Amino acid sequence: MKKETLITRAGRSPKNHSGSVNPPIYQTSTVVFPTWEAYQNAEKGKAFYEETEGAATPDLSYAISGTPTTFALEKALVALEGDGGVVLVPSGLSAIAVAIQSFVSAGDHILVTDSAYSPARRFCNKELQRFGVEVKYYDPLIGAGIKKLIKPNTRLVFLESPGSMTFEVQDIPAITKAVKAVSEEIVTIIDNSWATSLFFQPYKHGVDVSLQAITKYIAGHSDIIMGAIFARGPHLKKINATFRHTGLHVHPFACYQALRGFRTLAARLERHQQSALKIAEWLQTHPKVGKVIYPALIKDPGYKLWKRDFSGAGSLFSFVLDKKYDNAAISRMLDNMEIFAIGCSWGGFESLIINYDPSSIRTATKWRETGSCIRVYIGLESAEDLIGDLEKALKRL
Repeated sequence: MKKETLITRAGRSPKNHSGSVNPPIYQTSTVVFPTWEAYQNAEKGKAFYEETEGAATPDLSYAISGTPTTFALEKALVALEGDGGVVLVPSGLSAIAVAIQSFVSAGDHILVTDSAYSPARRFCNKELQRFGVEVKYYDPLIGAGIKKLIKPNTRLVFLESPGSMTFEVQDIPAITKAVKAVSEEIVTIIDNSWATSLFFQPYKHGVDVSLQAITKYIAGHSDIIMGAIFARGPHLKKINATFRHTGLHVHPFACYQALRGFRTLAARLERHQQSALKIAEWLQTHPKVGKVIYPALIKDPGYKLWKRDFSGAGSLFSFVLDKKYDNAAISRMLDNMEIFAIGCSWGGFESLIINYDPSSIRTATKWRETGSCIRVYIGLESAEDLIGDLEKALKRL
C-alpha cells in the first residue's frame, strides 16, 4: 500500500465506532472493568476492550496512558513509521527530554549534534548536566568520524537532520554504523520533525529512536502542541517506563485534532515542498541574498545526502543576506510583511519568518557566514504571493 493511501486509512476502525469514519473523542479519566481479573490484566497491558487492542502502553487500566482516541492516533503514526510503537507526550521538547532521560544516568556521557534544536541544547545544558550527565557537542558533518568521540561511558548519540536553523544534512547511516561498531548498547536518537515519517524513515537508516514534534507537520493547523517518540523492543519499554514515572499525558481532543491533520499530511507536504523549492530558487537569484540553505537545492552542500536518504523535503529553510544588517534594518524588513508572520513555530498552513544568529549557540563548530540569517517557513499560500512579499521585504533593507 502506498504511503498516501495508508495515511487515509491507518488508525481507523469504523466497525468499532458505530460506522463513524473518524474515531470519537473519548473524554474520560477512568476506565472501568467488569471483573477484577480484567482490571489486573489491563494493568499488565493486556487489552480487554476491542478499541484498545494494539496500544503500546504497558498499562491499560487508567486513562493517563491514553484512551481509544489516543490509541487510534498511535496506530496511524506507527503504520507510517513502519515498525515498533510510539509514546505520545505533551510537546516536541518533552519528546526529546523523555527519550534522552530513558537511557542515561549520572556519570554517563552523550554526544549531541551542534546543529540541534536550541531548546534541546538548553535541556542538555541546564538539566542533564545538573544531574551529572556529561554532554559533548559534535560537528553535524562528522559522519563516521564520530567514532573518535565515543568514550567508555557514552550511552547515547543525538542526531537532527537537517539541523535546526542551519540545515546541515547528517550522514545518518555512516554515523549509526560507526556508533554500533563501537557498542550495540549505545542508543541513537534522531529528531525527524522536518521530514516526518513520510519523507525519511529512521529505522531503515540504523537509528534506534525517532522523535517528532506532532505540533508541526502532523497536526498541520497551528492549534495543538504534542510530541511523539518512536521506538522498538527494549527501547520502547524503557521509554514507556519513563513516561509512566513522570505522569505525562496527552489530551484526547488534541489526539483527535492530530489525527485529523494526519489524514492530509501527504497532500500538504507535496504542496509545501513545491512552493519552498520555487521560493528558494528565486531567492538564489536575488542580489541581497548571499546564500540559500535548503537541502533540496542542487547547489546545497547537503543535496547529495538528502537525495540519497530522503524522499522529499520539508518547507522550512534559511537564507543568508549579502551582509550583516543592524537590528533597525532587520526590523524594517520584517515588521511590514503582508503575508509572512513573525513567529518561531512552523508546520502549519501559515508562512513564518524570523531573524537569528547561529553563532550564538554553536560550540563544536564555528558559524562562518558573515551575513544576517533569515529563517522562513513556507505555508500553503500562493508561492507567487510569497515571493512578492519577500521581494518587497528585501527592498526595505
